[in-house]
Amino acid sequence: MKKQMLVIWTVVVVVLLSVGSITAQDAKKMDKDKMKMDMAAMMKSPHHAVMTAHRHNVLMFAKTLRDMSSGGKLEDVDLTRNAFAEIKHSVEKIDEIHQSHMGKMKPEMMTMMKPMMEKMQAENMLVKEHIAALETALQVAAPNAMDVNKHAAALVM
Repeated sequence: MKKQMLVIWTVVVVVLLSVGSITAQDAKKMDKDKMKMDMAAMMKSPHHAVMTAHRHNVLMFAKTLRDMSSGGKLEDVDLTRNAFAEIKHSVEKIDEIHQSHMGKMKPEMMTMMKPMMEKMQAENMLVKEHIAALETALQVAAPNAMDVNKHAAALVM
């Protein structure tokens, strides 16, 4: 009798765990489907489009700086500084648009997107470190082309 009860309880526990697991997977699937829909809507938003344009601007000017400094010498320091100013301007605009958009985001959306936003924030900190290093490198009378190249290349990646 004890053996039969043990078998019955084991079966009951396995069935309950299986049902709980299936239910949890369905809830996760629904959350992922909702997140995909929200991501699709975000990709079509004007905020995202303008931020993407600024990001492309940063990328193109960073490539230009990288290429200008690849020979170990900067031919035109003023032009280099102007290219850097465009990078800095675009990053500032990205931050401005992002903050504006975050202010309009619903709390439940912010909670759902928190892991992705933390990852983006960490990446943004690295970008800002390289921008600060570029700014420091370009403030001297004769900037070191290798420093400019190193930090511009990091922005390209």
